[in-house]
Amino acid sequence: MPEANPNANPPASPRRSLPFWSLNKIYWLLYIIPLAAWFAMDGSQMFFFANDQEHPERVWFKLGVYLFLVNVISLFVWAEDKRRAARGDWRISENTLVYLCTLGGLPGALLAMRMFHHKTRSRWLQLRLFGAFGCLVGFTFLVLPGSGSPANAARWGICLFSLFWWNLSISEGIVRVHSGNRGTLWRYLAILAAVAAVFVGLAAGGVYLYEASKDRAHDPWDLARAAVIGAGLALSIFNEVWLSKRDLRGKLPGWDPVAPEGAK
Repeated sequence: MPEANPNANPPASPRRSLPFWSLNKIYWLLYIIPLAAWFAMDGSQMFFFANDQEHPERVWFKLGVYLFLVNVISLFVWAEDKRRAARGDWRISENTLVYLCTLGGLPGALLAMRMFHHKTRSRWLQLRLFGAFGCLVGFTFLVLPGSGSPANAARWGICLFSLFWWNLSISEGIVRVHSGNRGTLWRYLAILAAVAAVFVGLAAGGVYLYEASKDRAHDPWDLARAAVIGAGLALSIFNEVWLSKRDLRGKLPGWDPVAPEGAK
């Protein structure tokens, strides 16, 4: 039997790469850019209710285009995760898959599960997917007041609910990272609370002054929506800055990416 050659090259390890889709990319590509453009197209009318009521076909068309985009991306994200699972590569986190459902991507996820036979046995993930989508629907039709346009209510539901979901996901990951350093943890929480309080006051106060200048009756729901949006956007910016300053982007537990077994 021939002796083993000590100079022989060891078998190459599988080439691994980070996934293209991450929670942060989906947040910017499917949340910030489309919804910001959607609101910009409506003009400057207060909360756009009047514009939507005058032209209901516009908001239905934009809602359809947006949901089609989200579900196509959802299908691609699940397909990429399936390919990565097959070759033992870095994986897309389940938090990212769930977040797509807060944007209306449940149909695309269900279609991908059936097409690619991916995560069909993960009952807990399926429960999270349906739970997130159910919370989105409940938030939209129970929390938001009627505006005369179901499509407009769906837009606001996606906007506000997914904004909360993203911030909670990121904040939970940051808290876990800093759990061993109480000084940094309390500094993060204190600044987070202060930023939220300031922007809640500024947003609600701005709407109150605007309604007063137009001699409109003050609607508590208008103030609440403005406070939620102001706080949500402020917290998003704050979390983005914190991730960059602390070099935590893509390194949060339960975030992206998920390392394969044996990865260093």
